[in-house]
Amino acid sequence: MTTKTGNNLTAGELYERAVAYILRLPKTEKQVRQWYARKTTDQALIDEQIARLQEYNLLNDVDYAQMYVAGKRDKMGVGMIKTKLRQNGVAPAIITAAVAVIDDQRDLAVNLVTKYLRNKERTPAVKSKLFRWLLSKGIDYDLGAEVIDEYWY
Repeated sequence: MTTKTGNNLTAGELYERAVAYILRLPKTEKQVRQWYARKTTDQALIDEQIARLQEYNLLNDVDYAQMYVAGKRDKMGVGMIKTKLRQNGVAPAIITAAVAVIDDQRDLAVNLVTKYLRNKERTPAVKSKLFRWLLSKGIDYDLGAEVIDEYWY
């Protein structure tokens, strides 16, 4: 039996498109559910297809979180990584386990501070902006304050 969706796609065609969508760039279950919601309103079909993708390990939030952390640990602070994973629908327990591999972000904070201060004057306004910028990058408050004090001359 071929079930047609709202866009006149069969369940098989919809599954193939979902696989292509996931293989382009890994996705979380939430992201794939949102993608399916744009294609069909049949919730039973969506649940069935999600289960099938998980069965073939094409959809795995644990793997996604580990891959995301590995790719972003040198560009973002732990706070920002946690926020992005949470926005993508990763469970809090998975996020905690994934970011546990990040031991120290001092090098990242130092690199960010030196990059920011490269062509700037050392004024109180710049110091304040730098601190806010570090926080927006996900650097911990205490680490940010420590690194700024160390590199502020």
